[in-house]
Amino acid sequence: MRSLEKLSANISRLVSGRKALVFGQLSPEAVLKRSLGMLETNASRDLKNYVGGRMHFSGGFKDKAENPDLYYTLFGTFLSEALDLKEILMKTRQYVENEIRNNEPAGIHLYCASILASKLSTDKKLKAFLRERVRKNLDDGLVKQPAYGMFVTMLACYYSGDYKGLFKVRRHLKSQPGNETLPSTVIAALTVLQHAFGRPTGDLLNKLMEFYNNQGGFRAVKRAPVSDLLSTAVTLYACRYAQQDLRTIKPECLNFIDSLYHEGGFGANMMDPEPDIEYTFYGLLALGSLA
Repeated sequence: MRSLEKLSANISRLVSGRKALVFGQLSPEAVLKRSLGMLETNASRDLKNYVGGRMHFSGGFKDKAENPDLYYTLFGTFLSEALDLKEILMKTRQYVENEIRNNEPAGIHLYCASILASKLSTDKKLKAFLRERVRKNLDDGLVKQPAYGMFVTMLACYYSGDYKGLFKVRRHLKSQPGNETLPSTVIAALTVLQHAFGRPTGDLLNKLMEFYNNQGGFRAVKRAPVSDLLSTAVTLYACRYAQQDLRTIKPECLNFIDSLYHEGGFGANMMDPEPDIEYTFYGLLALGSLA
């Protein structure tokens, strides 16, 4: 009987972990889709052309050095899904599977590979291999980079269906240190984690607003000379996900986001306006969070 009770308790924990992470209408995919309704027809067309133009002949998406890279391919894949670029996704799947088999990914590329394989690949053995690798790295990643490590692990576990891993992430949240000196992106990640697992986010949301420049953008750190699109996008997404009312800052934020749109894509900030695939993802994420 005691063994059965223990098994039942474990199953209950895994199921509760699974239910806690149903993003629903606020999943990254849904938010990106929502952003398209805020674009003019010409902008949507230019965006599709830009995303298609950033694909390498191998099927991966190009980094700033014009080389295919799993990290950039992750952003390109989310964008291609939102824009319904099915032909691109077929080529990207081949690149992802080849890259994983030929070059065992590590670090952030491991998490990108796991998410990409979960979304694109039909190879069950490949996906199981990546899921096991992510699980193996779980404890080490949580210790080295608590908030960031937990966030990328949460995403990898969510997309791969590793609910045991999700439960482990949720349990580790209890031991988080103070966040007074953390950058806005990490506080935003913590906000999503806390809300996803049913924990209070009020203090975190208040801290996020301390990075607002009162002109539509959020800074990475409070003393940063300029606001940037990455910090703005993840902060807006975290606020929206945690059900923070953004109406008072929406007009200024839309103007800031629009100012970084160039030639079908989005740039990082006013000092680095050249678009790339990563910041184009963040541009749409920011817009969708305000939709």
